Amino acid sequence: MHRRTFLAATAVAAAACARSRGVIPAAGPQRGIGFDGYRADTTQADFEAIRDLGATHVALFPYGRMPSHMEPRVDRYRGPDVDWSLTDDGLLALGAMARRAGLRVLLLPTLADFVDGHWRGEVRMSDEASWEQWFASYRAFLLHYADLAARMRAAGLSVGTELRQTAPLEARWRDTIALVRERFDGWLTYAANWDDYDRVPWWDALDFIGVQAYFELGEPERLDQLVAAWEPIRVRLDEVSTATGRRVIFTEIGYKSHRGETVHPWKWEIEGEQDLELQRLAYEAAFQTFWHQPWFAGFYWWKWRPGASSDPGYERDFTPQEKPAEAVIRRYYSSG
Repeated sequence: MHRRTFLAATAVAAAACARSRGVIPAAGPQRGIGFDGYRADTTQADFEAIRDLGATHVALFPYGRMPSHMEPRVDRYRGPDVDWSLTDDGLLALGAMARRAGLRVLLLPTLADFVDGHWRGEVRMSDEASWEQWFASYRAFLLHYADLAARMRAAGLSVGTELRQTAPLEARWRDTIALVRERFDGWLTYAANWDDYDRVPWWDALDFIGVQAYFELGEPERLDQLVAAWEPIRVRLDEVSTATGRRVIFTEIGYKSHRGETVHPWKWEIEGEQDLELQRLAYEAAFQTFWHQPWFAGFYWWKWRPGASSDPGYERDFTPQEKPAEAVIRRYYSSG
């Protein structure tokens, strides 16, 4: 959709939605952490450590799968060999631990990348009948987690993650969101990819604009250069927020601690020499750019996990734990 057409259309839709249903209010940005609970030895202390950062929210990630990116079937991970945190019992236990630590939960159901090598943003069907099948299957998957989110008393739920090819199917998404609202009364978002969040025509049906914020910032050497790289992105996010009447949440944002990471933050392969200072600067630049914007609703930093420092690849992976970036989170999250 052309940029001006998108802005005009979404402004009209947002105005109509505001007349029928108020946007869920939120005082100040959510102080979120994405939590990796795959280890069976996750304990209450892990969530207390997140709380002690000053965090208010934690994101949990149930995963689904498809046989291939063009097959209209979505399955939950089930069976005796599935990681504990992907089971309903595991997710409910993690949610209970988070609540006991005083944290609110965002549940982010996500389709894993597929065995045929494709990314979830490449899901596409060959004809209308296949799309109808896909949405029926996806809704069953999503409504299961809407029910689970209600059981765990989650604060929020994402209706999808990075499903780029599905976004133009507006009527099907609006029907899907309406069904979710019948099962879950918390706030809703959708986790759009960093390069297509401004092409989602149904933001007005949700409560927040969710963005997987792995924006490409180049290879700066100083903090001011990183902040400058964020500026056109900040302006565009502001425009979309104004047009839709919805605040923006970074449902994921993060940087690995290695050289060159800000060039393509979305690339998961560990590469380059360790660079803790670049990771710290990237965190600082994001906070400086967005933390005090009135339309910005919070960060969910990718990713915190139990026992991270003992894991292979820790020195250069995404976690900020026991790295200088952790102090940046603590400083902003603990401030007023």
